[in-house]
Parts: sequence; structure tokens; C-alpha cells
Amino acid sequence: MTRLLPLALLCELVALGTRTSAFSLIAALLFGLFFIRHWQSLMPYPRRLGLATLVLLAIWLLKAPLDLPAVQRMSSAGAYYAAFIGGLGLMGCLVKRLPALREVHRFLLRGPRSLLYPRYLLAALGLGSILSFGMLNLMCSTLHSYLQPFAPDHPGRRDGQRGVLTAAIRGFALVPLVAPTSIVVAIITREVPSLAWADLLPYGVIATVLLMLIGARTENRHLQTLVDESPEIPAASLNPLALGTAVGIGAIVALASLSWLNITQASLMVVPLLVSGWLFLESPRKAYDELAEHLAGMRNEIFIFGCSALFGALFNQLVSLEQVVPLLGGSSQVFWVQCMALLGVVGLALVGIAPIITLSICAGLLAQLQVAGINPLGPAVSLVCAFSLAMLLSPFGPAVLILARTAGTSAWTIVLTWNGRFALIAIPVLLALSWVVQWFH
Repeated sequence: MTRLLPLALLCELVALGTRTSAFSLIAALLFGLFFIRHWQSLMPYPRRLGLATLVLLAIWLLKAPLDLPAVQRMSSAGAYYAAFIGGLGLMGCLVKRLPALREVHRFLLRGPRSLLYPRYLLAALGLGSILSFGMLNLMCSTLHSYLQPFAPDHPGRRDGQRGVLTAAIRGFALVPLVAPTSIVVAIITREVPSLAWADLLPYGVIATVLLMLIGARTENRHLQTLVDESPEIPAASLNPLALGTAVGIGAIVALASLSWLNITQASLMVVPLLVSGWLFLESPRKAYDELAEHLAGMRNEIFIFGCSALFGALFNQLVSLEQVVPLLGGSSQVFWVQCMALLGVVGLALVGIAPIITLSICAGLLAQLQVAGINPLGPAVSLVCAFSLAMLLSPFGPAVLILARTAGTSAWTIVLTWNGRFALIAIPVLLALSWVVQWFH
């Protein structure tokens, strides 16, 4: 059954390239068949999310006659988001072919000590925009081997490890702000086609700079405990990765410029095709099985993102947002909505509701705002900032759980001790940025 996943991804790519909804429905069916067969292999959280979505589906079916166009839209949304996270995650297949990445910490710990933290943040941002959660796995696994020569009582064992892991997750949290490969950008640009990644990017860059400045001094001090033991390696060791990234970005930009696809959709088209082409040229007989195995290893992430789209769409079917929009006629009212969205996404993440679920629900409001003649850019920026912070503060999210497992500590320690003060400073800063965006637009 794992062989269904590459086929489902291919169907969604065909649907995207030909603008044919039938292929998207086939992709949704194939994803559904896989997850029905592999339900027991999912982690507890995605299973609970699936059951909650089934409850919403049952309520929706009982309340009104079956609406086939709505079923088609929801199925297409689920297939698109599942394919998006799975397709971009295929970059992990190429990482195994770049052994220089095992030396990533030695590479990043070179140079001026004052720039260690921003260097780690930017590296995590760049790798995270390509590898998604694979970046955190890479950072954690290579850190374990890097720390082995250190004495048990060496400060690097505790402070250095905390500095690296904190910088990694904070850099990963910057991905939604600036990367066209972010699932947040994919959701917003799909729900509000008039908004493009380029519209969000300037404010995402400002938010990125502000977040990089917060906590830099403390974490830089933690990272410095690792410097003295860092042997030199050739600076060119990561050049193949940089070259491959540049080629990929160039192909994405070219496709978006020459077709009807936006930059996010072009990312979904280019990355799986480049990776698949590489694998089939290298080993035609083994390529399909490797793709299937890699996608199956991402089953929890694929299910969460696809199911969250269905959950959000069903919620918006059951709870009409049309009555809310007329109350938001003034800019002050819209700003309060931005504040509630940012604080709501972060607050719900703390109690275990994945930010992707809240974002999927709020994205429906963006479309309604545009229909009512209200510029959705300000609320969209707030949602992107909220998602970024929620990635740091979700104790049940995959990013925090990966770090907790590596550090041998609880997820709440990552959320409250490592990132709590950072979040308390960042929230008012991002709210101020949201106000500026709304004031200008």
C-alpha cells in the first residue's frame, strides 16, 4: 500500500499542472486508501485529529443534503496540502547523498563568535525551507555525533546543546515568514488567490529580522561553549548543497514566471520532479520504491496537514463566517481580529491544538474579508507570524517533540524554559508589526 503515495502525489501534480480537478479527487482517494490501511501505524495525535474530523463530517452530513461541489473542494484541498508537505519532504532523499551535511555543526561554528546565533538561524531557515522537519532531524542526529568527544561535565554538553537546539527550532520557525515552500503560504495563497508570496515577503523579512534580534545574546553565549573544540573543515564542503538549492530556486522562479502557477505551487511542482528525476537517473529500478518508502516515513506529517485542511473546511461549512465580516468595517476592528488571531493560534497551540488546524479555519475568514471589500493582507501577515510563534510553543507539535527527544527533557521545558521568555518579548513586537501593516493597507 505504500506504493500508493507516489501515485497520489503524481495525480496531484497532474491536477495542478493541467488544472483538472478529477486528478485531485483521485489523489484524495489514493491518500485516503493508504491511511485507512495504515491507520494503526499513525501516532496518537493524528489519529485523534482524524476522529475529530470524522465527527465534523458526520454532523455536516446530518445537517444538510450532500453538497457534491463542497465535497470536491474539500477533497481537493486535503489532497493539495498532503501532496505539498509530502512532495517538498522528498528533498530528504537527496540529503542522504550529501555526506558533507554530517559536518554541518563544524561548519557553522567557524568564524566570528558574535555571529554564531544568526548563522545557525539562517542555516536552519535555509535547510528548513527545503527539508521541512528533516532539517531538525539532521541537526539533532549530527549534534549527537559532534558532542561525543566532549567530556561529560563539559559546558557544551548542556549549554551548547541547548544553544544549538534552540537556534535550530527558532530558525525553523522563520520558514513560514519568508519561504515560498511554507505550508502557511500555500494555505493563504490557495484560499485568497489575489494574495501572493511576494505580498507577504516584505513583512516576513521585517519579522524575521526582529525575531533574530530577540534572544541573540543569550543563545550566542550558549553556542560559544562549543567553539574551542571545533576543528577546521574546508569552507567549500557545503557547496554542492548551495549549488543545488540555487538551481532549484531558479527553476521554481522560472516556472512561476512562465506559467499560471504561483511561486508556492511552482515549488510543489519542481521539487518532486527534480528529486524523482535524480533518483530514476541514478537507479531506475529502485527509485519508485525509495520514493514510496520515504513518503511512508512521513505519514504522520502528511496525514496531519491533509486532515487539517478537511477539518478547517468542515468547520467553515458548519460555522458561517459571513455574519462576522460585516462587523469588521473599520480598520480598528480588523486590527482586533488580527490580535485575536495571533494570540488565539499561539494559545491554542499551547493546549495541544495544532496551529495548522487553527490556520485552516482562519484562512476561510480571509476569503470572506476579501469578498466584503476588506484588504486581507494585514490579517494574513498576522496569521503567518502566529504560525511562526506557535511552532515554538506547541508542546505536542513534531518540532518540539524532536528536540525534547534529543535533549532528553520534557516538551514543556522546550516550550516554557527555552522559548517562553522569547515568546513574551516577541508577541508584542509582532502585534506592533501587524498594526503597522493594517495601518498602511
